[in-house]
Order: sequence, then C-alpha cells, then structure tokens
Amino acid sequence: ESLSCYTCDEGILGTCLFKASVNCTKTQDRCLTAVAKFSADLLDIHERGCIENSNCVNDNGTILNVNYTITRTCCSTSLCNGAASIQLPLTAALGAALVAVWNQWAL
Repeated sequence: ESLSCYTCDEGILGTCLFKASVNCTKTQDRCLTAVAKFSADLLDIHERGCIENSNCVNDNGTILNVNYTITRTCCSTSLCNGAASIQLPLTAALGAALVAVWNQWAL
C-alpha cells in the first residue's frame, strides 16, 4: 500500500482552498512540507506532497543576487504533512522569482 500525502492546488496567502490527498509512488516514501524563503521582498513559496527520503534535504543558493533557502520537513506516515498551504513546484516558483527580480531591475 502506498503512502498518501496532502497537496494543495489552489491557495491564497498561505491558505489552502482545495486541500487534497494523493497516493505517492512506491519510491516516494515520505510526505513533504517545504518553504522557500528569499532575501528580497518576495512572498514565501510553500509546497506539500510526496518525496523520496534521499531528496528530503534543505537547500540554499543565489539566483540573480537574491539568496534563497528551502527548508524541507518530511514525515513517513500517511497524511502526516498536515493541512496544506499554497503549492507550486519549487523549480517553477524559483523561476517565477527570477522573473520578478529581473522585471524589478529592468525598470
């Protein structure tokens, strides 16, 4: 039996409008709660879903001189990642942050 985790496809300012659960793949053995924070005046980006334990690590870096930190919290029982907030794939969210910073400098 596969693990079930919360996701959220529609959210406003950290509040989930349509919370749902998904069945993870056999290799995704953890539920994820992640937050990306930026040094610039950008909104935090939240993600919830399924992940492999080996990918459940924190990360930080710099994009266009904007520092970011991604904090991932993982758990191993069904629906253990609680009520979900805004979800965007972190890669897409980081790309959106790049565009926002680029547009700000282009003015």
